[in-house]
Amino acid sequence: MDNFNDIIDMYLKIFPEEKERQEKILEFLDDEKIEDKIDWNNFDGHLVVGAFIYSKKSRKFLYLYHKDLNMYLYPGGHIDKEDNNILDAVFREIKEETGISDLNQITIAENKFIPIDIDTHMIDENKRLNLPSHYHFEFRYLFSVDEEFEKITIDEKEIRDFKWISIEELSLDNNYGKIIEKIKKIFEMFKNLDIM
Repeated sequence: MDNFNDIIDMYLKIFPEEKERQEKILEFLDDEKIEDKIDWNNFDGHLVVGAFIYSKKSRKFLYLYHKDLNMYLYPGGHIDKEDNNILDAVFREIKEETGISDLNQITIAENKFIPIDIDTHMIDENKRLNLPSHYHFEFRYLFSVDEEFEKITIDEKEIRDFKWISIEELSLDNNYGKIIEKIKKIFEMFKNLDIM
């Protein structure tokens, strides 16, 4: 499994202004083995992954309704001990929740393991899985697909619905916070390339 401290160090070289924002995850990673950081029974928190999937043709993002959280969000979830690295976890979660496997990763660094964002947020109690409230330390990645899928294979245990929405619509969702501004800057950087 990856050295998450190294990933965060490289991330902070790109986003040095986030040093204070990343203090909690660095503190979380400081004192235990990585196996403990992905363990669902560690109620200090878990390392998780998220994926923003962008359709180049429609210029829209995939938006999933997560049953446990009662809200629309991007695909994502927990890192499993069977995952060889963090990107394996991202691709596995995307495949499990949507059935999508043909994706292009949009990277902000030569090292493809560096996410476009790292976010710490509190997850409310999950009564279905009997989990108390806890932190998620989320590594977020950006992907593109050529066009939006009219039908995707959603994981009906976790996902109720899906839709594709514009970045303007996403920016109205408080759960997305500052990530929208980052994505807009990335789009601006790559606007002359075929990946967008």
